[in-house]
Amino acid sequence: MNDPLATYLHDHLAGSSFAVELLEKLASEFAGTQLGEVARQLLEQVSLDRKTLEQLIAQVGKAGSDLYDALGWLGERVSRIKLKHDDPAGIGAFQALETISLGILGKRAMWEALQAREKADSRIAGPDFEMLIRRAEQQFQQANQHRLELADGALSRKESNSSRL
Repeated sequence: MNDPLATYLHDHLAGSSFAVELLEKLASEFAGTQLGEVARQLLEQVSLDRKTLEQLIAQVGKAGSDLYDALGWLGERVSRIKLKHDDPAGIGAFQALETISLGILGKRAMWEALQAREKADSRIAGPDFEMLIRRAEQQFQQANQHRLELADGALSRKESNSSRL
C-alpha cells in the first residue's frame, strides 16, 4: 500500500542528507572562520532535526528503497564543484548558504504540515512541532544572515585581465 506520509518523510530525509553533507564540507573547508563556526552550529542542529525525522520514519514506516538517501548524497557531490575556500569571489560559499537556507525553509514547512496532521495520525505523535518550527526559523535567520553578508562580494562582477586589454 502506498503511504504518502512515509514518502513525504523520506523525501525530507534525502534533503537532510544533502544538508548534513554540505554543512560538514562548509565546516571543514572554512574551519577557523566565522562561516566555519556557523556551519558547525547549523550542522549540530540539523543533525538533531534529522534524528527526530528518523524517529518519525521509524514510527510511520519505510517508503521504498534507499534511493532517497542516494539522491541526497549525489546532489551534495555535485555541489562540491564550486565550494572552495580560496574562491576569491565567494560564490561557492554564497550558493551553499543559499541552498542550506532554502532547505531549512522546506524543513520548517514540513514541521508545520506534520503539526497540522498530528491529531489525525497517531504515528507522528511525540515531537514538539512548535519548538522544531521555531528552531528552523532561527536556523534560517542564521544561515541567511551569513549568506547576505557574502552577497556583495560573491555577486560583484570581477574584471579579468583579458577584459582590461
